[in-house]
Amino acid sequence: MQPEPEPTETVDASSEDWKLLAQLSQSYRGLLDTFMDQIGMHRAQANLLCRLFVQDGMTQSEIAEQLSVQGATITNMLQRMEEAGLVTRRRDPDDNRLVRVYLTDLGRKQERAITEQFTRVEQAVFEGHDHQERAVLRRMMKQMLNNMDTEG
Repeated sequence: MQPEPEPTETVDASSEDWKLLAQLSQSYRGLLDTFMDQIGMHRAQANLLCRLFVQDGMTQSEIAEQLSVQGATITNMLQRMEEAGLVTRRRDPDDNRLVRVYLTDLGRKQERAITEQFTRVEQAVFEGHDHQERAVLRRMMKQMLNNMDTEG
């Protein structure tokens, strides 16, 4: 049986865990931004576009809820994406109060480019890790997210 770590070892490990998690998050965002820049998109727009690819015709409030952002943020983002020809907004024919968002042909084409970039990011991030290691990491990240959800 392993002896209990000394209190200073626990503090040092905790501090290192915190730093590594912050560094990993920052590096991942930077790498993702670099890959998205190559196709002329911001990561938030790419995320929105991919959500629409899976569920075209969502309302602006559904999109805001799925992305966990304010409605005004989605309105501004959609306006820029509409101007770029990636999405179109139309009133719901059954309920005139709702505005639904649809991908254009250009938006669908851009989704393929986004998927290719995400694949490149995934290959870069997980190089040298086998399926078993990735499964352990995935389980740990899910548990960490669950822990944070129950705390908030």
